[in-house]
Amino acid sequence: MRACDATHIAFDLDFTLSTYPLTTAQVIAEVFVRCGLDAKAFGSAEDLAPDYDRLWRKLEIGATSADELRRMIWTRLVHGRNLSTTLAAPIARAYGDVRRESGVRFVEGAPEALEALRRRGYRLGLLTNGLSEVQWDKIRVLDLPRRLDAIVVGGDIGCYKPDERAFAALLARLGARPAEVLFVGDSYDADVIGAHNVGMQTAWVSADGADRPGTVIPDYVLASAAEVVEILP
Repeated sequence: MRACDATHIAFDLDFTLSTYPLTTAQVIAEVFVRCGLDAKAFGSAEDLAPDYDRLWRKLEIGATSADELRRMIWTRLVHGRNLSTTLAAPIARAYGDVRRESGVRFVEGAPEALEALRRRGYRLGLLTNGLSEVQWDKIRVLDLPRRLDAIVVGGDIGCYKPDERAFAALLARLGARPAEVLFVGDSYDADVIGAHNVGMQTAWVSADGADRPGTVIPDYVLASAAEVVEILP
């Protein structure tokens, strides 16, 4: 693997630097228990989880809060199963409770990698999609303002990756030209294609070793964000 000549390293947040202790399916299963619901009416938590995640991505940019977004998602999920939509609000509240209680954590090796990069003199940035309240809660819990030089949240600026305006906002805050930045992220569409289109170098975090789904070739393919230290001098 060739060494990277970037002077600025920028990261995605969710499933690149951070992860949840509980999967979506595990949260849904706990919600069913707390709400005293018969899971058979909904289908298994494993079957529901992809639908929940898909709706979150589809609806979040138009939502005003995480609580509202969860209500919108669960309203669609219960309606689609011919169940009473009055179930949506209590389920959404329980989902939020479980997610907040279980919290967020770094992916393995990520904090050590950030510290190593800072010691080597790299300027570090973050560009994350998502609602401001949700993403900033995670950013603060992980103490990222102390670890990074620039942070851009899609909900703050009104546009999400792969929109070039989101990457432009990051470049402005880093004070960097596109060719000077290596962008590290797990989403091929949002991170790799988005960063590539503005002229950044790209590192795709493909933890499961999935085949590349498109024609844009990332400069690097990593098993985890922590591996970025191995491609940098």
